[in-house]
Amino acid sequence: MIDIVADRWLGEIMRVDAFRISGTLTAAESRDAAQALRPIVTRSSFAYARVPSRDIATSRVLEAHGFRVVDTNVTLETDASPLANAVGAAARIARPDDAQAVEKIARAGFEVSRFHLDPALRPGLANEIKAQWAANFFRGQRGDFMVVAECDGTVAGFLQLLAAPASTLVIDLIAVAQPFRGRGLGSAMIRYAARNCGAPARVRVGTQIANVGSLALYQRLGFQITGSAHVLHLHGDASSGGSI
Repeated sequence: MIDIVADRWLGEIMRVDAFRISGTLTAAESRDAAQALRPIVTRSSFAYARVPSRDIATSRVLEAHGFRVVDTNVTLETDASPLANAVGAAARIARPDDAQAVEKIARAGFEVSRFHLDPALRPGLANEIKAQWAANFFRGQRGDFMVVAECDGTVAGFLQLLAAPASTLVIDLIAVAQPFRGRGLGSAMIRYAARNCGAPARVRVGTQIANVGSLALYQRLGFQITGSAHVLHLHGDASSGGSI
């Protein structure tokens, strides 16, 4: 059966009630799913689910109740030691006075996140979600480490990280400002993190299958695919015809 959990942080930014849906479903459970989802579907709301690609049954049930696939996400992992032993360009641990620069990069640094790929979201909302996501690190609300890259005397990119079980470091957000792309700053920040952020044994990342550039970067660094999932969004009260 499915589990429905309120995402209050996302709801505040989107200005509607937001929910995370998890669990597995069979076709026989479709009626129960409809009953559980009815309070969401029938009012202005937003819900999302991340379903393993092989779990077609759950995806079909959710789609039958108004969810739509907006993204296919790929998980990749690698041993940290080869990254830690590599030499990269200048990077450092973020300082409190980097907050404004990081938020600015995050606001303009993403193009194919699940929010950017969702045509039902109002213009600018996806950018604001990413900006506030990064800003939460400096508020002490999300992330265990942040690395920034400097170029030409300015903060040119950032890497937000989570410490996960089994000595795994998870790349939560990574972005490089447009004028500084193509200079190896993304690789440099990942290598720096492997050396200086908690001595991880593994590094994990999730990215969109549509983000060909990021996939190429991770594969060059030795990451290998370990899993995939469809990401589905539901916009409640779709009969209104508006965008969230």
